[in-house]
Amino acid sequence: MAEDRSPERSPLRLILALIFLVLAPLAAGLYAAPRAVPQPQVGVARLSYDIFSQTTFDLTEQLAYARQDPAIKAVVLIINSPGGSAAYSEELYLDVLNTRGEMPVVATIDLLAASGAYYMAAAADEIYAKPTSAVGSIGVIASLPGAVFIEEELLTTGPYKAFGGTRDGSVRQIERAKLAFLEAVRNGRNGRLLADDDFLSRAEIFTGVQALELGLIDGLISNEEAIQRAAELAGIANYEVVELYPLAFAGAEQPAFFQYEPPPIDSQKLWAAPTNLPPGMYYRYVELPSNR
Repeated sequence: MAEDRSPERSPLRLILALIFLVLAPLAAGLYAAPRAVPQPQVGVARLSYDIFSQTTFDLTEQLAYARQDPAIKAVVLIINSPGGSAAYSEELYLDVLNTRGEMPVVATIDLLAASGAYYMAAAADEIYAKPTSAVGSIGVIASLPGAVFIEEELLTTGPYKAFGGTRDGSVRQIERAKLAFLEAVRNGRNGRLLADDDFLSRAEIFTGVQALELGLIDGLISNEEAIQRAAELAGIANYEVVELYPLAFAGAEQPAFFQYEPPPIDSQKLWAAPTNLPPGMYYRYVELPSNR
Protein backbone atom coordinates (compact mmCIF):
# COMPACT_ATOMS: atom_id res chain seq x y z
CA MET A 1 0.00 0.00 0.00
CA ALA A 2 1.39 3.43 -0.94
CA GLU A 3 2.08 5.91 1.93
CA ASP A 4 -0.27 8.90 2.08
CA ARG A 5 1.79 12.10 1.58
CA SER A 6 -1.03 14.51 0.86
CA PRO A 7 -0.16 18.22 1.39
CA GLU A 8 -2.84 18.59 4.06
CA ARG A 9 -0.89 16.31 6.41
CA SER A 10 2.62 17.58 5.66
CA PRO A 11 4.68 18.31 8.85
CA LEU A 12 5.92 21.53 7.29
CA ARG A 13 2.36 22.73 6.84
CA LEU A 14 1.61 21.96 10.49
CA ILE A 15 4.69 23.89 11.66
CA LEU A 16 3.79 26.89 9.50
CA ALA A 17 0.23 26.79 10.78
CA LEU A 18 1.51 26.70 14.37
CA ILE A 19 3.72 29.73 13.74
CA PHE A 20 0.93 31.65 12.08
CA LEU A 21 -1.79 30.84 14.60
CA VAL A 22 0.19 30.89 17.88
CA LEU A 23 3.64 32.40 17.70
CA ALA A 24 2.86 35.35 15.44
CA PRO A 25 0.03 36.71 17.65
CA LEU A 26 2.23 36.13 20.71
CA ALA A 27 5.09 38.13 19.20
CA ALA A 28 2.71 40.89 18.18
CA GLY A 29 1.29 40.99 21.68
CA LEU A 30 4.75 41.22 23.24
CA TYR A 31 5.58 44.08 20.87
CA ALA A 32 2.36 45.99 21.54
CA ALA A 33 2.12 45.41 25.29
CA PRO A 34 4.60 48.14 26.36
CA ARG A 35 2.79 50.60 24.10
CA ALA A 36 -0.70 49.66 25.29
CA VAL A 37 0.33 49.52 28.97
CA PRO A 38 3.02 52.19 29.54
CA GLN A 39 5.89 51.68 31.97
CA PRO A 40 5.06 52.96 35.48
CA GLN A 41 6.49 56.39 36.24
CA VAL A 42 7.50 58.41 39.29
CA GLY A 43 6.85 62.10 38.64
CA VAL A 44 9.18 64.76 40.04
CA ALA A 45 7.75 68.22 40.84
CA ARG A 46 9.91 71.07 42.13
CA LEU A 47 9.09 74.05 44.33
CA SER A 48 11.86 76.62 44.06
CA TYR A 49 11.88 80.03 45.74
CA ASP A 50 8.88 81.95 47.14
CA ILE A 51 5.32 80.66 47.24
CA PHE A 52 3.25 83.18 45.30
CA SER A 53 0.73 83.09 42.45
CA GLN A 54 3.08 81.85 39.70
CA THR A 55 4.92 79.17 41.66
CA THR A 56 1.61 77.92 43.05
CA PHE A 57 0.07 77.72 39.57
CA ASP A 58 3.10 75.89 38.19
CA LEU A 59 3.04 73.28 40.95
CA THR A 60 -0.72 72.69 41.01
CA GLU A 61 -0.67 72.16 37.22
CA GLN A 62 2.06 69.55 37.62
CA LEU A 63 0.13 67.74 40.34
CA ALA A 64 -3.04 67.84 38.23
CA TYR A 65 -1.13 66.26 35.35
CA ALA A 66 0.17 63.53 37.66
CA ARG A 67 -3.36 62.72 38.86
CA GLN A 68 -4.66 62.50 35.28
CA ASP A 69 -1.86 60.41 33.76
CA PRO A 70 -2.41 56.69 34.50
CA ALA A 71 1.29 55.96 33.99
CA ILE A 72 2.33 58.10 36.98
CA LYS A 73 2.12 56.03 40.14
CA ALA A 74 3.84 58.33 42.67
CA VAL A 75 5.05 61.92 43.03
CA VAL A 76 8.23 63.30 44.62
CA LEU A 77 8.29 66.97 45.67
CA ILE A 78 11.79 68.48 45.68
CA ILE A 79 11.64 71.60 47.84
CA ASN A 80 13.82 74.70 47.95
CA SER A 81 11.62 77.45 49.34
CA PRO A 82 11.40 79.92 52.25
CA GLY A 83 7.59 79.93 52.10
CA GLY A 84 5.34 82.79 51.09
CA SER A 85 1.70 83.82 51.07
CA ALA A 86 -0.55 82.09 53.62
CA ALA A 87 -3.39 81.56 51.16
CA TYR A 88 -1.14 80.13 48.44
CA SER A 89 0.65 77.91 50.97
CA GLU A 90 -2.74 76.54 52.04
CA GLU A 91 -3.63 76.01 48.37
CA LEU A 92 -0.50 73.89 47.90
CA TYR A 93 -1.14 71.97 51.12
CA LEU A 94 -4.65 71.06 49.99
CA ASP A 95 -3.51 70.15 46.47
CA VAL A 96 -0.76 67.87 47.79
CA LEU A 97 -3.30 66.30 50.14
CA ASN A 98 -5.64 65.75 47.20
CA THR A 99 -2.83 64.11 45.21
CA ARG A 100 -1.89 61.96 48.20
CA GLY A 101 -5.42 60.56 48.14
CA GLU A 102 -4.71 59.05 44.70
CA MET A 103 -1.03 58.06 44.87
CA PRO A 104 1.95 58.18 47.25
CA VAL A 105 3.58 61.60 47.65
CA VAL A 106 7.07 61.97 49.12
CA ALA A 107 8.63 65.36 49.92
CA THR A 108 12.40 65.80 49.97
CA ILE A 109 14.13 68.99 51.11
CA ASP A 110 17.31 70.26 49.51
CA LEU A 111 18.49 73.53 51.06
CA LEU A 112 15.37 74.95 52.68
CA ALA A 113 11.73 74.20 53.45
CA ALA A 114 10.57 76.92 55.82
CA SER A 115 7.18 78.26 56.78
CA GLY A 116 4.64 77.73 53.97
CA ALA A 117 7.01 75.35 52.17
CA TYR A 118 7.04 73.06 55.19
CA TYR A 119 3.26 73.55 55.51
CA MET A 120 2.92 72.10 52.00
CA ALA A 121 5.36 69.27 52.76
CA ALA A 122 3.29 68.26 55.80
CA ALA A 123 0.60 66.99 53.42
CA ALA A 124 2.96 64.38 51.93
CA ASP A 125 3.05 60.74 53.04
CA GLU A 126 6.69 61.11 54.09
CA ILE A 127 9.22 63.95 54.35
CA TYR A 128 12.99 63.62 53.97
CA ALA A 129 15.90 66.05 54.14
CA LYS A 130 19.69 66.30 54.17
CA PRO A 131 21.59 66.58 57.49
CA THR A 132 22.19 70.33 57.01
CA SER A 133 18.90 71.23 55.30
CA ALA A 134 16.97 74.10 56.93
CA VAL A 135 13.53 72.95 58.09
CA GLY A 136 10.71 74.52 60.09
CA SER A 137 9.75 78.13 60.85
CA ILE A 138 6.22 77.06 61.74
CA GLY A 139 4.53 80.41 62.19
CA VAL A 140 3.10 83.53 60.58
CA ILE A 141 4.38 87.02 59.85
CA ALA A 142 1.93 89.81 59.09
CA SER A 143 1.53 93.57 58.88
CA LEU A 144 -0.90 95.10 61.37
CA PRO A 145 -3.41 97.65 60.09
CA GLY A 146 -2.89 101.29 60.92
CA ALA A 147 -4.71 103.12 63.68
CA VAL A 148 -8.42 103.72 63.07
CA PHE A 149 -9.39 107.36 62.49
CA ILE A 150 -12.39 109.31 61.24
CA GLU A 151 -12.22 110.91 57.79
CA GLU A 152 -14.99 113.47 57.49
CA GLU A 153 -14.99 113.36 53.66
CA LEU A 154 -15.07 109.55 53.49
CA LEU A 155 -18.42 107.76 53.86
CA THR A 156 -18.35 104.04 54.74
CA THR A 157 -21.11 101.61 55.68
CA GLY A 158 -19.17 100.23 58.64
CA PRO A 159 -16.58 101.62 61.07
CA TYR A 160 -13.82 99.29 59.81
CA LYS A 161 -14.68 99.29 56.10
CA ALA A 162 -11.68 101.47 55.28
CA PHE A 163 -9.28 99.63 57.61
CA GLY A 164 -10.24 95.95 57.48
CA GLY A 165 -10.52 95.63 61.23
CA THR A 166 -8.87 96.49 64.48
CA ARG A 167 -5.26 95.84 65.44
CA ASP A 168 -6.24 93.46 68.23
CA GLY A 169 -8.59 91.69 65.80
CA SER A 170 -5.67 91.22 63.38
CA VAL A 171 -3.62 89.71 66.20
CA ARG A 172 -6.37 87.17 66.83
CA GLN A 173 -6.54 86.36 63.09
CA ILE A 174 -2.79 85.77 63.01
CA GLU A 175 -3.03 83.52 66.05
CA ARG A 176 -5.77 81.47 64.41
CA ALA A 177 -3.66 81.13 61.26
CA LYS A 178 -0.75 79.90 63.37
CA LEU A 179 -2.96 77.32 65.10
CA ALA A 180 -4.25 76.10 61.73
CA PHE A 181 -0.64 75.72 60.58
CA LEU A 182 0.25 73.71 63.70
CA GLU A 183 -2.83 71.50 63.29
CA ALA A 184 -1.96 70.79 59.66
CA VAL A 185 1.57 69.77 60.66
CA ARG A 186 0.34 67.57 63.50
CA ASN A 187 -2.27 65.87 61.28
CA GLY A 188 0.22 65.42 58.46
CA ARG A 189 2.85 63.84 60.67
CA ASN A 190 0.18 61.48 62.05
CA GLY A 191 1.70 60.64 65.42
CA ARG A 192 5.33 60.96 64.30
CA LEU A 193 5.71 64.49 65.68
CA LEU A 194 7.75 64.53 68.92
CA ALA A 195 7.66 68.27 69.70
CA ASP A 196 4.75 70.02 71.39
CA ASP A 197 2.88 73.05 70.02
CA ASP A 198 4.51 75.50 72.43
CA PHE A 199 7.97 74.53 71.23
CA LEU A 200 7.02 74.58 67.53
CA SER A 201 5.31 77.97 68.03
CA ARG A 202 8.74 79.49 68.59
CA ALA A 203 9.00 79.27 64.76
CA GLU A 204 12.64 78.19 64.82
CA ILE A 205 14.59 76.89 61.83
CA PHE A 206 16.14 73.46 62.44
CA THR A 207 18.80 71.46 60.66
CA GLY A 208 17.80 68.17 59.08
CA VAL A 209 19.34 66.29 62.00
CA GLN A 210 17.31 68.32 64.51
CA ALA A 211 14.16 68.01 62.41
CA LEU A 212 14.54 64.23 62.48
CA GLU A 213 14.91 64.26 66.27
CA LEU A 214 11.73 66.36 66.54
CA GLY A 215 9.75 64.13 64.19
CA LEU A 216 9.36 66.86 61.55
CA ILE A 217 10.88 64.56 58.92
CA ASP A 218 11.15 60.81 58.41
CA GLY A 219 14.82 60.42 57.53
CA LEU A 220 18.02 61.82 56.08
CA ILE A 221 18.39 60.58 52.51
CA SER A 222 19.23 61.84 49.03
CA ASN A 223 16.71 62.87 46.40
CA GLU A 224 17.42 59.66 44.49
CA GLU A 225 16.64 57.59 47.58
CA ALA A 226 13.43 59.60 48.08
CA ILE A 227 12.40 58.67 44.53
CA GLN A 228 13.10 55.01 45.32
CA ARG A 229 11.03 55.32 48.49
CA ALA A 230 8.09 56.77 46.52
CA ALA A 231 8.31 53.80 44.14
CA GLU A 232 8.28 51.42 47.11
CA LEU A 233 5.15 53.08 48.50
CA ALA A 234 3.53 52.75 45.07
CA GLY A 235 4.51 49.07 44.84
CA ILE A 236 6.48 49.41 41.60
CA ALA A 237 9.97 48.11 40.82
CA ASN A 238 10.58 48.68 37.10
CA TYR A 239 9.78 52.37 36.69
CA GLU A 240 10.81 55.54 34.87
CA VAL A 241 11.50 58.92 36.52
CA VAL A 242 9.98 61.92 34.72
CA GLU A 243 10.04 65.66 35.33
CA LEU A 244 6.45 66.88 35.59
CA TYR A 245 7.03 70.54 34.64
CA PRO A 246 7.73 70.01 30.91
CA LEU A 247 5.00 67.37 30.69
CA ALA A 248 2.36 69.60 32.31
CA PHE A 249 3.26 72.59 30.11
CA ALA A 250 4.17 70.73 26.92
CA GLY A 251 3.46 72.53 23.65
CA ALA A 252 3.98 71.66 20.00
CA GLU A 253 6.93 74.06 19.78
CA GLN A 254 8.68 72.78 22.90
CA PRO A 255 11.48 70.17 22.86
CA ALA A 256 10.99 66.65 24.16
CA PHE A 257 10.68 66.35 27.92
CA PHE A 258 13.95 64.42 28.30
CA GLN A 259 15.85 67.55 27.22
CA TYR A 260 14.49 69.48 30.21
CA GLU A 261 17.08 70.75 32.70
CA PRO A 262 15.79 72.11 36.05
CA PRO A 263 17.15 75.63 36.66
CA PRO A 264 19.98 75.83 39.21
CA ILE A 265 19.13 77.08 42.70
CA ASP A 266 20.49 80.52 43.57
CA SER A 267 21.21 80.25 47.30
CA GLN A 268 21.39 84.04 47.71
CA LYS A 269 17.97 84.51 46.13
CA LEU A 270 16.54 81.59 48.08
CA TRP A 271 17.42 83.20 51.44
CA ALA A 272 16.57 86.77 50.42
CA ALA A 273 14.05 88.65 52.57
CA PRO A 274 10.63 89.32 51.00
CA THR A 275 10.25 92.55 49.02
CA ASN A 276 7.33 94.37 47.36
CA LEU A 277 4.74 92.02 48.85
CA PRO A 278 1.14 93.21 49.28
CA PRO A 279 -0.19 93.53 52.86
CA GLY A 280 -1.40 90.31 54.40
CA MET A 281 -0.32 87.20 56.29
CA TYR A 282 2.74 85.31 55.11
CA TYR A 283 4.13 81.97 56.20
CA ARG A 284 7.65 83.23 55.84
CA TYR A 285 10.92 83.11 57.75
CA VAL A 286 12.69 86.47 57.99
CA GLU A 287 16.14 86.58 59.56
CA LEU A 288 16.44 89.80 61.61
CA PRO A 289 19.68 91.76 61.85
CA SER A 290 21.81 90.87 64.87
CA ASN A 291 22.49 94.54 65.79
CA ARG A 292 18.94 95.36 66.89
